[in-house]
Amino acid sequence: MSSVETLRPAPAGPRQGNARPWATAAIACFGLSVATALVLHLTQAAEVDPVRQVISDYALSAGAVGFAVSVLTLAAGTGFLLAGLARAGLPVTRPVVALAACWGAGLALCAVFPTIPTGAPMTFSAEVHRYAGLVLFVSLPAAAGLLARGAARHPVHRGLAARLRRHTRWAWAALAVFLLSQLPVLLAPSRGFDGPLFQGLAERLVFVAYLVLLGGPALAVLRSGRKSC
Repeated sequence: MSSVETLRPAPAGPRQGNARPWATAAIACFGLSVATALVLHLTQAAEVDPVRQVISDYALSAGAVGFAVSVLTLAAGTGFLLAGLARAGLPVTRPVVALAACWGAGLALCAVFPTIPTGAPMTFSAEVHRYAGLVLFVSLPAAAGLLARGAARHPVHRGLAARLRRHTRWAWAALAVFLLSQLPVLLAPSRGFDGPLFQGLAERLVFVAYLVLLGGPALAVLRSGRKSC
């Protein structure tokens, strides 16, 4: 993989300013989110199987607070990233903001409305969690794809646009694998499937791909800010 592209400073405009603090805040939030998830993985290993069980199952264990912190800091980091990208001269359009807001709202709803154990009867909370999860999984790669398309029209951002397009393809591929991993449970009679599952591992791969989508632009903005100082 090539090194992270740096952004050349764009001409200053009325809505532009120093993007570096926003990128720094975004990276800090992403780092806290990942660190919290790793702590959950280590401390709740006896209750949540990372291969069979999805990340949301941490909310059903003693790690409920940690789960909420992890997803909410991820949402907050996305907001900081959008502010940094806009100040760095990236085309953060209204559709991009709307899709990113759906991603953040989906994360927040998943934190507030817990899921249910695999195979258990559905509840209102679980239904909200399911549809919020569907929205957030689709929204982020869609937003990244639109951002890459807009950035490609600006010569100074074409390097980052190419990387975003590639990472977006990886994100969609990881999401497809995760959706396929759900089929054994969804198609089983009475949702009582007890065979081999890998939906937990597949979902974690999705979030790795999504963190690359978020972290790459944040690092590019941060490095650009350091270069221009």
